[in-house]
Amino acid sequence: MEPQESSLIPTLTFEENEDHPVFGTLVEQILHLLNSRLVFSDILIHQNSPLMLRQPRGLVAVTDSPITREELEEFFEVIEPNWQERIAERAFDRAIDLHTARIRANCFSFQGKKRLGCVIRRFPKEPLALDTLGLHKDELAFAELTSGLVLIIGDTCQGKSTTMAAILDAINRQRSGHIITIEDPVETLIPQRRCIITQREVGEDADVESYYLGALDALRERPDVIMIGEIRDSQTAMEALALAESGPLVLATLHARSTELGLQKMMRLLGNSEPQMQALAHALRGLLCQALIPAAEGNRYFLATECLTPSPAAQRMIESANFAALRGHLNLQRDHGCHTMNSTLEHLLAEHKITLEAARAATTDRLGFDAMV
Repeated sequence: MEPQESSLIPTLTFEENEDHPVFGTLVEQILHLLNSRLVFSDILIHQNSPLMLRQPRGLVAVTDSPITREELEEFFEVIEPNWQERIAERAFDRAIDLHTARIRANCFSFQGKKRLGCVIRRFPKEPLALDTLGLHKDELAFAELTSGLVLIIGDTCQGKSTTMAAILDAINRQRSGHIITIEDPVETLIPQRRCIITQREVGEDADVESYYLGALDALRERPDVIMIGEIRDSQTAMEALALAESGPLVLATLHARSTELGLQKMMRLLGNSEPQMQALAHALRGLLCQALIPAAEGNRYFLATECLTPSPAAQRMIESANFAALRGHLNLQRDHGCHTMNSTLEHLLAEHKITLEAARAATTDRLGFDAMV
């Protein structure tokens, strides 16, 4: 084994890690963490390094014991029998049920294929109740929509998938219909309640090769609701818009830091043509921008959101790509179903739940935030 490099990453105390089973298999150690009371978003595993957790306060090592190559290979065998073939090409994702937990594992090699690594994201076995996420009433109303396009935007690892699953399950509880999801990979499993649920996985050896082809297929599968896990390219953006114009409710995520940047990205993917901009303005029923903010005290996150429910005035600004005016319009907070990220941050700061530095890092309108504080 290679000598372990010195690290400045802190290690959990004995009380914090609840007597973590150092000598169990890697699967057993992961299961212990997934079922523990520890707050974390990801488990990070590097060959010849200890298990790491990503917590609100930063990275922390579970123990001082490094994970060996043999342990990682054994874990890879559990989640993907053909892992050696997959990892020779590039990193690969797999979502599986590990007894009492569901995870997504991204497996990769590094340092010229000399070492193996893995990042594990855990998901609830069932969607969380929509009213427990900390969403504003404006966003809760998205579950009542029956047509049009809803975009959920934010940086990576900001809880977009959790919000999406909760909205879908709220629809699933409220009315009858067919919900189709197109995901890479399928994350939270949605149980059949009042709706029939079709969760399709994107991948070469999965249900469909791409988000675009999944979206193309969806209209012939008599959907009432379609969820597109991520709009990554122009084809998928155009098909999402076409689906929203054809009748079903379409929900999709997009990586962007603010309402304006999300709309700019969507318009760029649509080709910045006037007809497409008009179509987006009229199909868009809502846009939710969200961020998870570390708590000032305690090991948890708070959800901060910004919501746009387009009024006729906002539609005209989207049609003309006048995003400076749209930000000013949002800040006036006159439209029903709209609020700014800064208003949410102001509330969290007033209750001393988050720090000023964390709020400043999360704001979608830095000038407005600085004027507010």
